[in-house]
Amino acid sequence: MSTRLFTYGNVKTVPKQNEWLPGVFASAWGINLNAPATKASDLAIEYGEIVQLNTVGMAGNASYKVVRVSSASTKFGVILRTTDGQIGMEDEWLERPRASQTLSVYPLSSPNSFKVAVIVEADETPVVGEQVYVSYDTGEEGSVRITAGSTVGIALTGWTFATAKYKPTKGVGYAVVIQRTV
Repeated sequence: MSTRLFTYGNVKTVPKQNEWLPGVFASAWGINLNAPATKASDLAIEYGEIVQLNTVGMAGNASYKVVRVSSASTKFGVILRTTDGQIGMEDEWLERPRASQTLSVYPLSSPNSFKVAVIVEADETPVVGEQVYVSYDTGEEGSVRITAGSTVGIALTGWTFATAKYKPTKGVGYAVVIQRTV
């Protein structure tokens, strides 16, 4: 399986504290804040990727349909990591949701303020407390970056970097924790 934004590797022999895989809450333990979502079966999204949320259904029974981030996106969510049928640690890392399953999404417009690990562009160097931007640059859609631009990124209003970027596995993929500022 090819990886678009984040390349996994083996688990580090000594995991570091405060390093999470993309798509994992870094706070809010024991609280289920996800919302149900669906996607087109041919859309290969990844855990920790930021996506555009389109509301489907009526108030009270609404869910989301996710699509890749574009320059016109205004409502965002993070694809949350689930086990997806992974039985044991000896299995390969599950890098993205299966083609025909319901997704768990954390809406970034939600009134809560929980931290979540997301994918960061490899060339970016986030600074704790700085503004978060979501990339819509070709091939980087859904990862976060440190700058906006007319062809590359959209500001995630009210969201800042909570950590510097880190490598949660021995692979080449980087993650960063973002948080809502109140």
